[in-house]
Amino acid sequence: MRSKFKWIFSLLLALSMQFAFAQERTITGVVSDASGPIPGVNVLIKGIKTGVQTDFDGKYAIKAKTGDVLVFSFVGMTQSSKTVGASNSINVSMQSDAKVLAEVVVQGYRTVTKKKAVVSDATVSSKTIENRPNANAINTLQGQLAGVNITASTGQPGAKSTVVIRGVGTITGNSDPLYVIDGFPSNSDNFRSINPNDIESTSVLKDAAAIAEYGNRGSNGVIVIRTRRAKFGESKTTFRASSQYGVGELQKPKYSYANSKQLLKIEQNFGSGLGATLTDAQIAAYDINTDWVDYFFNQSNTTSHNIAVENSSQNISSYTSLGYFEQQGILATTGLKRFTLRNNINGRSSNERFKYQVNTSFGFSKNNEATTLGEGAINRNYVLGAFISAPYVSPSIYTGPQSALDYYNNTPGLLATPIMLVDKLQQYKNQTDEVRVDVATDFSYDITKDLVLRSRLNGQLLETRFFQSEFPNSFNALLFQAAGQTFTGFEDINSRKEWYFNNLWQINYGKTLGDHTFNVNANMEYNHSRAYTNNIRQRGLIAGIFVPNTGAGYAADTGTNDFYVPQVSASNLRNDLISYFGSFDYDFKDKYGIVGSVRRDGSSRFVEEKQWGTFYSVGGRWNLDEEAFMDNVSFIDVLKLRGSYGTVGNQRIVTGTVFAGIQPPRFTDVYSIANNAYNGGTGYGITFGFPPLQWETTTQWNAGLDFEMFKGRLRGAADYYNRGTSQLFLENPITSTSGAATLTQNADVTVTNKGIELNLAYDIIRNQDKEISLTIKANGSRNTNLVSNIGGAGQIFSGGGLFVSENGGGINEPFVYKYLGVNQVNGNLLFEDAAGNPTENPVQADKRRAGVNNLPKYQGGFGFDFSIKGFYASTLFTFAYDVARFDYDLDNLYSVGNIGQFNVTDDLLNAWTSTNTNTDVPSLNAGNLGLGDESDRFLKDASYIRMRNVQVGYNVPQKFLKGTFMTAVSFSLQGENLLTFSKWNGFDVESSRTNDVYQYPTPRLYTFGVDVKF
Repeated sequence: MRSKFKWIFSLLLALSMQFAFAQERTITGVVSDASGPIPGVNVLIKGIKTGVQTDFDGKYAIKAKTGDVLVFSFVGMTQSSKTVGASNSINVSMQSDAKVLAEVVVQGYRTVTKKKAVVSDATVSSKTIENRPNANAINTLQGQLAGVNITASTGQPGAKSTVVIRGVGTITGNSDPLYVIDGFPSNSDNFRSINPNDIESTSVLKDAAAIAEYGNRGSNGVIVIRTRRAKFGESKTTFRASSQYGVGELQKPKYSYANSKQLLKIEQNFGSGLGATLTDAQIAAYDINTDWVDYFFNQSNTTSHNIAVENSSQNISSYTSLGYFEQQGILATTGLKRFTLRNNINGRSSNERFKYQVNTSFGFSKNNEATTLGEGAINRNYVLGAFISAPYVSPSIYTGPQSALDYYNNTPGLLATPIMLVDKLQQYKNQTDEVRVDVATDFSYDITKDLVLRSRLNGQLLETRFFQSEFPNSFNALLFQAAGQTFTGFEDINSRKEWYFNNLWQINYGKTLGDHTFNVNANMEYNHSRAYTNNIRQRGLIAGIFVPNTGAGYAADTGTNDFYVPQVSASNLRNDLISYFGSFDYDFKDKYGIVGSVRRDGSSRFVEEKQWGTFYSVGGRWNLDEEAFMDNVSFIDVLKLRGSYGTVGNQRIVTGTVFAGIQPPRFTDVYSIANNAYNGGTGYGITFGFPPLQWETTTQWNAGLDFEMFKGRLRGAADYYNRGTSQLFLENPITSTSGAATLTQNADVTVTNKGIELNLAYDIIRNQDKEISLTIKANGSRNTNLVSNIGGAGQIFSGGGLFVSENGGGINEPFVYKYLGVNQVNGNLLFEDAAGNPTENPVQADKRRAGVNNLPKYQGGFGFDFSIKGFYASTLFTFAYDVARFDYDLDNLYSVGNIGQFNVTDDLLNAWTSTNTNTDVPSLNAGNLGLGDESDRFLKDASYIRMRNVQVGYNVPQKFLKGTFMTAVSFSLQGENLLTFSKWNGFDVESSRTNDVYQYPTPRLYTFGVDVKF
């Protein structure tokens, strides 16, 4: 009886326990992130569509049973799941997308988890890119990616950046990386019509395993840009609005310019110019001292407004944004205005077998550029006029175009340069209008659980219209007016339409068998690009009825002369690529992985028998942290060895746009009509081709280590790479009797870049309870650039013999005399001859390779991120070391040929004379001054450390937003290019050019921003 009672009691107890576990109860908690509680988070029970949302304090309450899985989701955060246990309280800390993106790596045409990646890449999230006051999104990446050297090169708003990944591998070919936007390998020669705030992440692919799938376009690296998209989830609409206001100012060079009195004294000493006609007393009394820099440069303004809407639901989501950006240039007449619209749609079927993405963007920009800078015409270069115009010339001289012409005709040399340019400010206008439409689609269908069919169909339309008008009766129009010509001036109108099409078909098979996981995919890709241009120049504009950019006021040509005949030209350029490629990915127990790819490419840039090339890669990884022998090494969280080897190609034969080098084709002889060839008659011009022309090929191997330690506090990656480029495109000399001087061929020359990269981050403080964090971060690389296999004398000269690429040296190193200083006996320049002795008259045999060039050997960045109770601050410093280039701006300031017509440095007051022999400034009448330009006298160290960006801000706590429509509000104040530490005295220490002559300086920028979410 007792045993029967026990059995019944046990049954009742089990039933009551089962009932208790199955009984619903209220689960409460708080959802937060690093900045505090998050309102509006969706809290659902997995498998049930109903749920709740967190309140303004991040709190929630939901009915659930033990064993239920609570799913927490919020736009911009990674989804989190928690299983209901015995406790009635579950608090959740969510991670932002920036951290989630760091765990996903782009590997060729696919994305994989960071754990399973074998590639070397670097990724920057939207947090780094958005709301930076750069018209070009690529500029925001400077100093943030190991092994990636990005230089603005010019302060023109919206101008193209120069990007070099792991060194330059070609001497005369194009060194631009391939840009892939939302899976579309498209034209990205400029980013002026792309809104940086639409970018979710940017990844730079560097090693063979990452870029080999891009075959004939990947030799210079690949930059993969992913734009923002909304997440799937409970039906929800969120808004975000941000505005920025800023000012920019000129970063002035550190040269020592002469003022009016000093310049007049130098002219007096030299015996040329106005000063030579004045006495010391007259010079002392001279009261005109014009600041031409202040005249041509202004403080600029930047305005930016963006609004974004995200709509989420279970099977379709969309991201829509509107943006307006306006930035005045610091140089008069320059600036950029941009309007952008984007709509990204994600969708899937109810059973999630069919998925699609349709990303559409529209951009319209108006850009006013300063033309003919650098070595352009003096009468059209504002920067030259600003910095070396004589300060004793007054702008009040200008009262109209005729006054400028009269002053020019009655003053020596080019003293009238600033007056010419004052006229240009008023009598010249230009503008580039650009319309850019991008459509990127991605469709996939799961035929079975393991077999997926995918197609991408992408297109881009880029239309630009450029005009420039030199007004009738302007100074330049009057200066070049021919005898008998009534109407002067000219207008150019150039229209360009570019079309890019990309179609990718992919089939992917993935299977897991026990501890083994396989993934195989086969692909076919077609790329088509075309450019149409129509250009017209109208000579002869009628004053009074001429209206720029309208065609009104054009003078009609007459039979008596050919003054007003329009000049027209047109072109139609086409480039096609077709590719077949496949890849294989194998994983064993999450410990070991192998990937491989093979790609067969065909390009229309080459003749039929040379159109095809094959590229490949293989890579592997070893996740050491998964091994049993690492179980007791508690301070190491992640430790992964990886390596890769492979080849890629470069089909862009010359520098310039993606269409450069297509017409005339480099593989065939092209004959053209040449006027006035023989005694005023018509003849033939010829451009010789080289039928065996084919790709430059880059072979690269890479070894790397990824690690995380001390519970993720210390994390980083180290890489060693070696990449050699062969079959280089070179202009080889041929006999001049053929009618041409050079012929583009593939040479046996090899360029090798090898180096190391290091990327580190360390959380010094990471206290979520006290809402305080401090992270320091740094990246750096060392790259050695070497040229080999040059035949003959082992040298390739460029720049009129001033630069040399030589076996054992780098690309385009200065080839110069070594400058020793001033001969104290006679004031002449002294150089070192081949035997190491000083000489005033060096010969060609005394020249030597400088051992440096404009490519930095060391480069990188460092900074910190700090936050405390809503306040935050971040810094970014960039650096480059062991880099040099010619400072021709300084050279011009020491040029005695400028005395009497331009400004010079006040150092010339200390020039050698018979009574001033202890000086480092040569005599103004030294007999060998011209040899200084062939020496390293003005070859200067361009190493630097720059405070690239400093940002401080405040995230308003949620308690202050309670009862309002807003879910988040932040304020920020930031500065760009604040400080630069360098021996370089010129305009822009970051220039990628081999030398600089009066280019557009990069500005210092300050901006204030407001960001609101609701």
